[in-house]
Amino acid sequence: MTVLIFRPEQKCAPSAARFFAAGLPAVGVGLISTQANEQALSSLPGSLRTLSSGDGIIVTSTVVGQLLAQQRIELPNAATIFAVGSSTAQGLRAQGYDVIVPLVPTTEGLLALTPLKEIAGHKVLIIKGQGGREDLAQQLTQRGATVLLADIYQRIKIATPKATQEWQAKQIRCIIATSGEMIDTAFEHFDAKWLQSLPWIVVSPRTEQIAAKRGINTIFVSDDASDQALIRRAKEFLEH
Repeated sequence: MTVLIFRPEQKCAPSAARFFAAGLPAVGVGLISTQANEQALSSLPGSLRTLSSGDGIIVTSTVVGQLLAQQRIELPNAATIFAVGSSTAQGLRAQGYDVIVPLVPTTEGLLALTPLKEIAGHKVLIIKGQGGREDLAQQLTQRGATVLLADIYQRIKIATPKATQEWQAKQIRCIIATSGEMIDTAFEHFDAKWLQSLPWIVVSPRTEQIAAKRGINTIFVSDDASDQALIRRAKEFLEH
């Protein structure tokens, strides 16, 4: 009874270790890697200096938080800092920032926050990976905000996915995927009928829709993409 986790390559080993520690045998398979965008990183401090009181900064992933720490790029105290999910917020708080997190870790969850409803006339800097979050930028612009984008990393598909350990298809009891891109990439590497035959745990209503379009019938939605939430949902499923 093993859980198969599709995550970015850098997160596979830590995730698998946390699942094992929680009593759940798991194997992580990295389908995607991330690479810093040096040009965007070098121009980011200049964008941050334009922000003032009432403006917002949206940090969309743990990768962003890690790059900010590695590059020693400081976020201004005057601006309000938002994190999409709890893991991202946790990393930023460890760096000493006050962070607002939506109840639901999605674009819709962010847009429901009062400060982002009252953002007209202010700037919002979205720090993210290349592509994605177009809806968020569009909605904030429609609300009267000036939206700045900083795509400080890009995702790269791995030609030969690497697993944290040896595994066989017959061992797998359920599959976890932390993004829609991860679901789509899994179908490029593994047999579709096998993938469709297993229960999946995904991280949002949007990823649930992507999984359903791929012909996956049994789908559970985690509270967010943190290991704690994924372990909790996996235990709920496996112990029933």
